[in-house]
Amino acid sequence: MIVVLGRPGLDAEEAICGHAGRISVAAARAGGRVELVGSVGDDADGDAVITELGRAGVGHAAVLRDPAGATRRDDRETGDDADPETGLAGDAGDAGDAGDVGDAGDAEALPLPLPRLDAADIELGLSYISECQVLVIAEPLDADALRVASDAATYHGAALVVLASAAMQPAIELPVSATVIEIPNEDSGAFPELVGRYAASLDAGRTPADAWRDAIDETGWESAAE
Repeated sequence: MIVVLGRPGLDAEEAICGHAGRISVAAARAGGRVELVGSVGDDADGDAVITELGRAGVGHAAVLRDPAGATRRDDRETGDDADPETGLAGDAGDAGDAGDVGDAGDAEALPLPLPRLDAADIELGLSYISECQVLVIAEPLDADALRVASDAATYHGAALVVLASAAMQPAIELPVSATVIEIPNEDSGAFPELVGRYAASLDAGRTPADAWRDAIDETGWESAAE
């Protein structure tokens, strides 16, 4: 079982976006059994994300719904200061208190933040998972959240794959066996496919070196990254 951790969303074409969503879909397409652990808003876009994950064969029983957050969309700004693909969601205070958003007296309603994804949410989501051979952390997390996820990988004896931006490296010391992959500044779509196929190869019992070589060969990542 491959478990992908993060917040999926929708692009302008109503297809799954966000590294967590795209990696999950790519891993399922490569033949892996996949569960996504994360969060979406309690909104129509969140409903659409759940539907699209199901169509792609990605399990979503552990996707939490956050009524105080908006499902990520590539064609809409959120209230978060950080890039949702490479950084953390801001606290609710970053976009104003929840009671202030959309008040009638506001000249312009502030955008909702991305759905919450903290240590307690991750611990709850992972409690739904009975088995895990590969755990992919698809977005940077704070120290407490990352520790919960890393401890879960250790508990399950799972291979740990962590995505990190150049500006935000992992907040804690990870197991020496973890694979840390830097998120590229620009991506044509090949990067999530690469990570998804890497996870599927690990899940199939390949060594990290062989799984990485398989993923590069299958996606043509080296030529795509040039």
